[in-house]
Amino acid sequence: MPNLNKLDWTEAQEIADYLLKIDNPESDYDITENALANKWNIDVDSFTEIVNGLFQMTDFGISPLTFKVNTGFSYGEKWIAKKESQNKFLQAIILWCTEGDDIPEDHKGFIRTIKSSDGEFHYDITISRPETRSLNFKIKE
Repeated sequence: MPNLNKLDWTEAQEIADYLLKIDNPESDYDITENALANKWNIDVDSFTEIVNGLFQMTDFGISPLTFKVNTGFSYGEKWIAKKESQNKFLQAIILWCTEGDDIPEDHKGFIRTIKSSDGEFHYDITISRPETRSLNFKIKE
């Protein structure tokens, strides 16, 4: 699903400063503008348009063949570029479910319920620590 949010200039500027490896603690527009022109011969508006286009294409999905989580750029149902993000995705799910708390050894686990926009309950995600000490994910409908 495409991202419907749009980057604002300050977000695009932070991305430009990072990619250009420039120190711009005051977020000075002129510093970013000059660096973009010097390195890539591009103006701020064009850079912002390109970055915003990529931002709209940012996506994640699960491979139907490997069941691994990927992030990257896509449009429609087609991936253009992707990379595996299994560990980051699972860490984010664990953090979300546990609200940042560690799972104690003697704890039974955490349950997080996912609701739809109309308030209906759709899924419970349970994270617990089995005897093998690996995390056990159960998704039930």
